[in-house]
Amino acid sequence: MRSPAGVSRITVQRVLQSAALVAAVAALATGCGSGTVQREAPGLSRSTTSTSADGTDWSMQARNVDLSITDAVIQLGASGTARLDFTVDNKGPVTEHLAVVTVPPQGQATLQGSAGPVNALSTAGIMIDSGDVVSFGSGAPSVQLPSAKGLTAGSTTPVLLDFGIAGAVHLTVPVRAA
Repeated sequence: MRSPAGVSRITVQRVLQSAALVAAVAALATGCGSGTVQREAPGLSRSTTSTSADGTDWSMQARNVDLSITDAVIQLGASGTARLDFTVDNKGPVTEHLAVVTVPPQGQATLQGSAGPVNALSTAGIMIDSGDVVSFGSGAPSVQLPSAKGLTAGSTTPVLLDFGIAGAVHLTVPVRAA
């Protein structure tokens, strides 16, 4: 049966279903583009960030995530090298993994795990057990930048830490001479 405009009821239903699908995808894309991983109902996850000359601090609490990063700073080496120093405190109920670190001006950093099973590097990244506090610095584990090119002491630079459970963490980190 055709409507007076010559459009079938089935065509109208398909158009309405397609519009609803497009609206749902747009809503999901808007939520996903925010840079945070939603692990609970909206409004229940909390995160904070603060930056000073001593470093950047960040924390997040959500379902299965209770993670804090303290004293994040890029240390410039004398020979044109750079590393990201920070401490991770995993108070959450599950093991976390630091999978990837990217510093946009330099690219992807190199992760180095410890020699033993604690904080070792695997295909998932550097393991951070529940209840552990892990310091990344000059020993192992560490995060080495490809170079110090374009980084100057006293400035700040964006850093992206990608965790297995907490997701992507965007920080602005101060740069210091070693």
